[in-house]
Formats: sequence, C-alpha cells, structure tokens
Amino acid sequence: MYRKTMALSHRPARDGTLIEVAHVPAYLALELATEAWAGALLEVSERVITAANVMIVNISSNFSRELLVGSVDVEVAVTRVGTSSLVLEVSIFQADIRSAVAAFTVVRVVDGAACPLTDAQRASIASLVSDQALQV
Repeated sequence: MYRKTMALSHRPARDGTLIEVAHVPAYLALELATEAWAGALLEVSERVITAANVMIVNISSNFSRELLVGSVDVEVAVTRVGTSSLVLEVSIFQADIRSAVAAFTVVRVVDGAACPLTDAQRASIASLVSDQALQV
C-alpha cells in the first residue's frame, strides 16, 4: 500500500476568481485521487508502468462525509489485477476519518489498444497489491 499526505484545495474558477468556500466538490476530490494513484504507480514501479501507459475505463466513488480544503491523507492499493487491467483504490482520509474512496479501473494501452501487462509491470506494482486483491 502507498500512503501520502496531500493538499486538497480549489483551483481558480474559469474566470480567474478565487474560490473562498471550505467545501471541496467531488470532482476535485477525484482529481486528487487521480494524482494519488498516478504518483503511486510512478514511485513504486520506477517508471515501469505509469499513468501515461494506461487509460481509465471506469471510475466509481463513494463519499461518507464532506471534504474540506486542507490536508488529507491518501492510501492507494491495487485491489484487482487482470490480464491488461488494474483496479486502483484510493482512500481519502481527513482528520483521520475515511471520507471518500474511489476505484479506478485502468487498462494498459499500446498504440491505442489494450495490451497485456508485462511480467515486469506486474512485479513492479507488487507493493501496491492488497492482500485481498483478485488476480485474474
């Protein structure tokens, strides 16, 4: 499993104005979760598999409480390994409470088409694979 503390914040509105509210909408939390799994892949695989090698084919998320601007802790784990795909689960904790979880199904692509994960790619993500992960 991969753990990291990250800053959850707003970005300026399209017209450039700053957003002053504490509530963080779901799309920004999902953006942070995407940054978390991409960073985890990059770090643990030493660039053997990265966000540039995969395409998101499904996202599911659940929020159990409101997320606010500030520091969050994220945990990233691989919960399923398929022939050409991975499911990366990102849990977002705020004030030590699991506030959201998002699962990203990603598929390895080569020249725009799904392609099986290599043995080197599978080995490089071993530290992310949860004990309960389904391996197909």
